[in-house]
Amino acid sequence: MVPTTSRVFGYGPMLPFVFGALGTWCSPRLSPVAIGLTVIWGSLIMAFLGGVRRGFGFGDPSASTKAEILTMILYVTIGGMASILGSLRFMLSSVLLLAVGYILVLIADARAAKSGDAPAHFAILRPRQMSIAVISLLAICVNLIER
Repeated sequence: MVPTTSRVFGYGPMLPFVFGALGTWCSPRLSPVAIGLTVIWGSLIMAFLGGVRRGFGFGDPSASTKAEILTMILYVTIGGMASILGSLRFMLSSVLLLAVGYILVLIADARAAKSGDAPAHFAILRPRQMSIAVISLLAICVNLIER
């Protein structure tokens, strides 16, 4: 069972991805702004997810410290690199990197939940939650490719 707060705070932050994808497709004039804002948001959330994983490792002594630190470094690095690529205007590369990162979160956090290295409800939450981000980011990629 996914706790109520996780539903609100889990799915709420996915809405900017959906709005970003809709913005790229529904308003060609605002598309660059929508993509830029989505990259910024996606990078911030990716880094935040790294902090969540590391924070869980601090709070649960049975969690694997090594796995938590490596996961945190990977998530934060992906978020940072996507932000840098976006600031250099390599938008397709930035959005693709974020999509790959969120696919990684989808898989890694769900597996970690089953092994006790992440909250148990991540096994259900992360695949659903991250699918929203991934689908939205891939929709943006298609829009960028079709330009």
